[in-house]
Amino acid sequence: MRLVRLSFLVGLSCVVGCTTGRLRQRTVNQGSTLPEMQYQQVLDNLAQFAEHPGSLPWHVNLKEGTSQLTDSLSGGAALDLGPPVTWFPQLLGSRTAVAQWGMAPVVDPTELRLLRIAYRRALGAPDMPTPRFLDELAHELKDQFASNDDLRYESQLFYESEYRTYHNPRDLDAHVLSTNDTGVCQSPGASVDRSPLATNVCRKIEILQADLAEIQPGWFHVGSKHDIPKDACYVGKSGHSYAWVCPDGIDQLTEFTLTVLKISSLIKETETLISPGNVKFSPGDRGG
Repeated sequence: MRLVRLSFLVGLSCVVGCTTGRLRQRTVNQGSTLPEMQYQQVLDNLAQFAEHPGSLPWHVNLKEGTSQLTDSLSGGAALDLGPPVTWFPQLLGSRTAVAQWGMAPVVDPTELRLLRIAYRRALGAPDMPTPRFLDELAHELKDQFASNDDLRYESQLFYESEYRTYHNPRDLDAHVLSTNDTGVCQSPGASVDRSPLATNVCRKIEILQADLAEIQPGWFHVGSKHDIPKDACYVGKSGHSYAWVCPDGIDQLTEFTLTVLKISSLIKETETLISPGNVKFSPGDRGG
């Protein structure tokens, strides 16, 4: 019996140390798969658009990764009543490993349109957002800006200044461009001022347009399976079309992937938060 206890204690100490080290390694290994999965999504979409330029892109945002490792150890003895009476110590162990990523698919039409433009530009098309689309985007983005002290104070100073110049509400409305107006991000006249919220929205749209304009073709290759060279670093597939990147295109692949990630998280759903006496609306992260 002493031998059984000793074996159990030795086994338990080994399991505890092994579990900690193995869990650490599994967490690192799982985390390292994230860039590969992001690259894979991008190249699969590029292969899809190379085969069918009018396709609808797809994208899933990866988050809430979980890495779990559970070890169990049990000991005992098998007894043979003989004669003679003999017994055999036993030590049983098991391991359960779980590794997963949470996924939130992009389903917002605005984000899908922007992703479509990005992928088509990567293939050489001159697509850019139309003024009408940008106006619709501006009205969506205005709900993405949380109301903070800086924005409230800036808006208060802005409208106090405008009220001192234009006392008539009609004159004020004619000389102030807000996010409620059409053509928010179109060039205003010399006597028209954008509200602070409209200015922030237009600045974000200008950055988005600049990111799309910087997308250039030529850094990846498209062909059949037999065309893929041995030095291809990442390969995507859609139907019979393949898209791949060689070492000299990794930097462009990374920049394009970052642009895709920015677009895929541009529009956030609005959560309804109920508090005593009123209802508050605040931007929430898609997928919970």
